[in-house]
Amino acid sequence: MSERFHPAFPSTQKLRSMARRALAPAFLACIAPNAGAVFTYASTNAPYGITLQVGSAVAVDEVAFNVTGANVGLTPTSVAGSQPITIRISPSRPSMLFAETRPVTLTVDVPAGLNCTTFSSCGNTIIPFSTISWVSTNATSPNQGDIQSGTFANSTTQSLASFNAATSAFLIFNSDTRFMANTLTFRYANTTVYPAGSYRGKVRFTATMV
Repeated sequence: MSERFHPAFPSTQKLRSMARRALAPAFLACIAPNAGAVFTYASTNAPYGITLQVGSAVAVDEVAFNVTGANVGLTPTSVAGSQPITIRISPSRPSMLFAETRPVTLTVDVPAGLNCTTFSSCGNTIIPFSTISWVSTNATSPNQGDIQSGTFANSTTQSLASFNAATSAFLIFNSDTRFMANTLTFRYANTTVYPAGSYRGKVRFTATMV
């Protein structure tokens, strides 16, 4: 028996008049179609923008969990993802004498689970997304806005990070902007033996600056 997961990380874009939102779908398990992995907001009436990058800037990154061999025995062990994924948020805003508060938030929309894509072997089986966790590196304390280590929560919008784009109270230049970059290393818990096959799921990261 074996199970195989291929989470991946593409992107889309949306603009608002006073808010900038960056959306990045992620975690496509099994064979996923290619898509762009980054998007950038261009300025409109005011020179504010935000860039969200999930993984590579030029291709879709996939994280595979290959549950094979001893990992599907009577005493299964957790399985590391095939590669880490770096998430970057880059706000931009005009130079000004006094800073405006520009809260930046990062959330992730999580479905119920990863669905079987090989119906003949695993049927309608769903593996909960809460079986996937991550360790965040390069992270400071939560009140400084970095992504902390954690676990996906099923069927919810999950808050990952929050910070103010400005780092000082006056004489603001773009170099005074707070940027965020954390590398996540994923792991599948593998505490339940599921039918052999390939499973697929997707989560969506959203970065917002208001």
